[in-house]
Amino acid sequence: MGKTEKKQQQQEVQNLIPGLPDEIAMECLIRVPYKFHNDLKSVCQRWLNLISSHSFYRERIRSGKAEHLVCQVQPLPLSPPNPKDSSSATTHLVSDSAARITSTKKDQQQDDDDHELHQQRQEVHRTPLQYGLTIFNASNGTWERIRPHVGRIPMFCQCVAVPASRKLLLIGGWDPITLEPVPDVYVLDMVNNSSRWRRVKPMSVARSFFACAVVGASTVCVAGGHDGQKNALKSAEVYDVEADEWRMLPEMDEERDECQGVCLEGDRFFVVSGYGTESQGRFKPDAECYDSKTGSWSKFDHVWPFPSLSPRGSTATITSNRLQQHQWLWFLGKEQQQNGEVVKGKIVSSIVPLPKSVTEGSSSPCVSVTTLHNSQQQQKVFVMTGNGGRGCSSSSALSSFICNECEGEGAFIMERDVSNGNVKWDHVHLPVGFSGFPCSASFLLI
Repeated sequence: MGKTEKKQQQQEVQNLIPGLPDEIAMECLIRVPYKFHNDLKSVCQRWLNLISSHSFYRERIRSGKAEHLVCQVQPLPLSPPNPKDSSSATTHLVSDSAARITSTKKDQQQDDDDHELHQQRQEVHRTPLQYGLTIFNASNGTWERIRPHVGRIPMFCQCVAVPASRKLLLIGGWDPITLEPVPDVYVLDMVNNSSRWRRVKPMSVARSFFACAVVGASTVCVAGGHDGQKNALKSAEVYDVEADEWRMLPEMDEERDECQGVCLEGDRFFVVSGYGTESQGRFKPDAECYDSKTGSWSKFDHVWPFPSLSPRGSTATITSNRLQQHQWLWFLGKEQQQNGEVVKGKIVSSIVPLPKSVTEGSSSPCVSVTTLHNSQQQQKVFVMTGNGGRGCSSSSALSSFICNECEGEGAFIMERDVSNGNVKWDHVHLPVGFSGFPCSASFLLI
């Protein structure tokens, strides 16, 4: 073999795909769906290094090949599987404790099966409610569930996505056994070790039902909520995701339990509404804003006009580059459908009424909202309701919502045309076992 042939062979070995320039090979690899990325890493060391790098995912975003992932903390189904059904596709949806108690022997008589199933169901309902992380891939319409390997996911924990590092955080919430607030924090790296959770440094204060938002590239601010005695808190702290460090912030002026966190303009952390210890259930109309540049809080009046309605989960943050405005959108039931906006400088709060098919059967459904897409032309928001209906209607005008296969709550994607404000709603199919109302949700572009 001549020197030229050896050099060409060595070059092909070094190429991402032998025989192709790296530019063309990259165009091929960024088109591979995210669910196969772990398989790609096992091909060779160079593919492992490439697909473990954030530059690879930035290229997917730049080329429009990135996938939209809605990440939700959902209660796991409590009903055990049929003992005659050996399908692993069903049993993987059940909590670990439920799966253990539902194992049966194949040679049991039918009567024994029925009796045991009855006992299993009784046992399942005595088992503490367990939660799992659900991933809805809005790009291809698939659902999957990821189980933590660090114990039970806390009830009502905050699911926070950090776009810069493509990590998911689960923060605070209640211990599912003691029902006490916890300071625990778990991290899931969606690029590396996407199946392994890692427990990191806990918060300084155990809290639940608090405001939370990503501020800047790699910090997460939390504020308010309540402690183990159900006392509303006005303390706040910030977490550096890369350094794994918590730092206390100055306290807010007021206690705020069941408040909503919103980040606007990249470095301003808004804590919307909430209530004090002595005024439970009476939500404040104002908000407090922490400016990370000045290290101080300021108050915004007339932000939340619904004294009996919690803002938690029902808002989505939108940036309108065309209007140079930062917005948060409220998705509310028919009792709260009002027209109007709250304007503070370049911050606009808009009320988006839910369509009739979403609110049908409930005057005030629970709503979980996650921003999917935000550009100068179009905004997309994923909405999941907890009104107990399927989000279906017999009206021909709302035929796009009809789905005879979904169970439990409804899921929808709202598309909003920025130029004219027109809104379109599309129903999202919910497979069996994924209809539990999420206590928290976030979004990642992978």
